[in-house]
Amino acid sequence: MRTALMRITARVATTTLLAGAAVLGTGTLTASAATGTVVTDSGQGVAIRSGNATIFGTVGTQPNGSVEIDCQLYGEPVTGKYGRSLVWDHIPGKGYITDAYVNTGSSGLIAPLCTSNPRADNAIDWYAARSGSTAYQGYCEKAAENSYGKTAIWASAKADWNDAVARGVAHKGDLNPPKGALVFWDLAAPYGHVGVAKGDGTFWATSVSGAIGTRALPYFNSYLGWAWPNF
Repeated sequence: MRTALMRITARVATTTLLAGAAVLGTGTLTASAATGTVVTDSGQGVAIRSGNATIFGTVGTQPNGSVEIDCQLYGEPVTGKYGRSLVWDHIPGKGYITDAYVNTGSSGLIAPLCTSNPRADNAIDWYAARSGSTAYQGYCEKAAENSYGKTAIWASAKADWNDAVARGVAHKGDLNPPKGALVFWDLAAPYGHVGVAKGDGTFWATSVSGAIGTRALPYFNSYLGWAWPNF
């Protein structure tokens, strides 16, 4: 049985291999699509949502039993039958279910990465709507968390980064973060700095020319790398 740590640890090699075969979640299975088994203690199945977080509306229920998965992505962590997981599975023609209730027989991704990420889109839109704002100066971690609908998770950006390092999921020095990943710098010791990647080599963050703004990576000095948000 997969442990909580195993369920949230990304396998970089697997991700790289599968990314080239990613699909949009159109309901068409590819040769690299996969299957799993939904298992809930209630026996009533798991909620299917329109996005990869619990803030997205329920569009149905996936019953216990075998399920086809055409792609996977990272989203809001959920604790379920198989521990705490950041992974969400896209069910073709239906929507997204948390992988925390799906037995895939693997501790990593088993299907291509989805090319769409509704939760990441929301976070990026949050920053875009506040472009030029100085309201979050000195509160970069709060801004990153708020963009994902969360607050008061980590005391600082550096604490957030250190958590990713401790879990073995920090992509140190990588200047190609996927859309929605958190990007970190070792600035303003001991607090650090954090923003959200747009997936095209640019990012949103506070303190860009004194306000919320977007620039190309690495922009600030002492770039650390990226990690998926653990909230």
